Amino acid sequence: MHTLFHSSVYDDTRPVESYWEAGAPPPPDGLRPLEAEESCDVAVIGGGYTGLSAALHLARDHGIDVRVLEAGHIGWGASGRNGGFCCLPASKLSIQAMIARYGLDETKRFYAAQLDGIELVRALGEDEGIDYERRGEGNLTVAHGPGRFRELEEEAEALTRLFGIETRLYGREEFAEVGYDSSEQFGALHMAAGFALDPLKFAIGLGRAAQRRGAQLHPHSRVLDWQRAQGRHRLVTAGGSLAARRVIVATNGFTREGLHPAFDGRVLPALSNIVTTRPLTEDELAAQKWRTENPICNTRQLLFYYRLLPDRSFLFGARGDTTGRPEDGARMKAWIVRRLGAVFPHWRDVTIRHFWRGLVCFTRDLTPAVGRLEDDPGVWYAYGYHANGVNTAPWTGRALARLVAGAESEERALPAVMAGPARRFPFAALRPWYLRGAWLYYRMTDDLR
Repeated sequence: MHTLFHSSVYDDTRPVESYWEAGAPPPPDGLRPLEAEESCDVAVIGGGYTGLSAALHLARDHGIDVRVLEAGHIGWGASGRNGGFCCLPASKLSIQAMIARYGLDETKRFYAAQLDGIELVRALGEDEGIDYERRGEGNLTVAHGPGRFRELEEEAEALTRLFGIETRLYGREEFAEVGYDSSEQFGALHMAAGFALDPLKFAIGLGRAAQRRGAQLHPHSRVLDWQRAQGRHRLVTAGGSLAARRVIVATNGFTREGLHPAFDGRVLPALSNIVTTRPLTEDELAAQKWRTENPICNTRQLLFYYRLLPDRSFLFGARGDTTGRPEDGARMKAWIVRRLGAVFPHWRDVTIRHFWRGLVCFTRDLTPAVGRLEDDPGVWYAYGYHANGVNTAPWTGRALARLVAGAESEERALPAVMAGPARRFPFAALRPWYLRGAWLYYRMTDDLR
């Protein structure tokens, strides 16, 4: 198996030095790596939101014997290190482009599923007793330049007219009084769907819930080989093997080439970086007129995303480098700190406490991919959340559980927007170069626009 980024990005023995890890609750009790020859009905590869939700719903709702194999600790991947934005959509297609490709009815189904995903996260917190520190109501998109507010007006109109999503627009002066002021604030769109949370607490809570409902979780159990014999799958780890009739692949941006030939060349992982500051004082918050707990992104193609955390630390995220080398990560840290200071000048000299990075996952189709392999029907998958997986991954995990259990058909369970595998990238070995070219273009056009 091989990877597109430097090996350090995939090194599950290295601690993730994130804000979330510093305040993480203990993992579920009694977890152990796979250490023997074991078997189950359904094996799940990946212990993030998709895999844990699938395991929870398979065990709780369908009484199916399920085990999860995770390369690191539970929530080690993107699920435990993202910005904690439970919002939509998990696609980089514009609304009009989605309608042109899939039709209005299927686009409406997709957005309904996205809203359902947000409500599922809310319900999981309440029903399974997961305290993931929910903050804010809705999410905000801020125009980063004077010409971008018109785009927000068009988006607000479409979201309300087509999908019934409540929206509100704020001009620059009005938003400076209710949200914040900044050198890159030219008005904002509030969407009354979503909230902020602690992503690692949510992942660990999902793991506890899945375990309590009967699923077995095996951390530090990376799949090294995938064998097939007599209609069963055998997943080999460093300590043992797991035989299963059916397999769910839930590795998203951390999927390695060679895990299964059906997935080679279908995903484009990209690094995203986050810094967090020390807790800000009341005077420092007032200097930028900061008054909101809602998660925020701006209108850049290579967007900045940010939020105020419960202890008043400030989280600021952006896309990362294209190699994953530690020295390039250090350069990106310096760059993101400079950008934070440019967007929020009064916080230019505030101490940075944490810096970390992880992989988000894009597809050639710019939409998620969920379904079952045609030529290997015991294998199911979900990937490609386009940096909006906090609501989408638990939803797809539940959808996969229903499909595997035979409770729903694919046509009924999945909007066409996300049904089936993503197309392979042409000349897949060149994907890092595609990424570099796209990032260079977007950086130039973001500043021009």
